Amino acid sequence: MIKIKYIPVEHDTAEWCNKKGLIKRFEGLNINTLNHWLVEMRDSSKFSQFVINPTHKLVWIHINGFVEFLKWKQRNKVH
Repeated sequence: MIKIKYIPVEHDTAEWCNKKGLIKRFEGLNINTLNHWLVEMRDSSKFSQFVINPTHKLVWIHINGFVEFLKWKQRNKVH
């Protein structure tokens, strides 16, 4: 089971961040899990608007959209 803790970034009002920024904000989140979840988000009509890929190497993630995705995953987890 993955344990993730949100770490607020002081004086940061950003709505979007890259993968490194998201990993910095969510203690315990690793790059492999993040990549897997970003694929899930891109494949979902409900969450795809929260992941932007202007180039194949650059990705921007909407922070609040990612939090909503995590809440959705929690509500819909298989027991």
